[in-house]
Amino acid sequence: MADSKSSALDPGSTRTVKNNLTGADRLTASRTKRIPRRLSVGFAEYGYRDISSDGKAIPEEYLVRITSYKHNATIIAPLQEDIVLRVESRWEPFVPTSLLARANILTQAITSSTRSFITQATSRRIWMGSSPMIISLRLRFEAIKDTFAEVVEPSRLLQSIAIPSDPSTNVSDTGEIGKNLKAGKYWDVISKLPGLKPPGPTPFSWDNLLSGQRSYPTMSKSEVTSSLHGGDFIMIEVGRFLTFWNVIVRESRVNYKVKFDPNGDPISSDVEVVFETYEMPTVEGLQKSYTKVSATEGSA
Repeated sequence: MADSKSSALDPGSTRTVKNNLTGADRLTASRTKRIPRRLSVGFAEYGYRDISSDGKAIPEEYLVRITSYKHNATIIAPLQEDIVLRVESRWEPFVPTSLLARANILTQAITSSTRSFITQATSRRIWMGSSPMIISLRLRFEAIKDTFAEVVEPSRLLQSIAIPSDPSTNVSDTGEIGKNLKAGKYWDVISKLPGLKPPGPTPFSWDNLLSGQRSYPTMSKSEVTSSLHGGDFIMIEVGRFLTFWNVIVRESRVNYKVKFDPNGDPISSDVEVVFETYEMPTVEGLQKSYTKVSATEGSA
């Protein structure tokens, strides 16, 4: 078990809060709290730098961390508004609408409209799936010491994780493409084409296809990286409250304030980001996002 000093220095450690309190305060403090076991350890960090414009550090509970494995970066920002989570469930009529309509017309015609085919039972619906979990966040970046690292770069990264990258095929590759095409090396041809590389994770992987959700909270950085297959892995940590693994970016809106430093960089920005879970959430997966990690689990 690590001592208190090493736990404070390790951003991935967990500990049980123990205070000499009484009553309700003691009951609250004795609960096992999650010091997030971050997969982002070892990544470059941009955005908030442990001190705000008023000289006081913002508590961890009010910070959001967004990590992109593809861009090898973690973006840190204070929350500005309420955390908005939304999920929808889609239901369709159990009896097909067209069949129900025909049966209803026939029944009313036979009974001179004294009866219909529609009953409470025929109005039952069948579940046809649920939407991804939608996570809407509004963040603010302000320059204290380094305008580029605290404002410009985190804002740029939050746009970059939503757009494709260019593999930059060289002009000299065109001759090689022709040779490989004649030789029937079609994979080599495809790999040289100047197609854009999509953002986010790739669905074209057999990994975990038949075995349910990955155990991302217990996976190391190298294990996650090896499972990407050329895609990206994006994780959101909302303070010590919520963690969402493997999300995609639906929308990223950056609003730069018209105030600049001597280098011409804006000194602040507001960013609205809409994330979605990559896959349809399940009860068990959502529970993992809410679950507090115990000291025993965190020390493994």
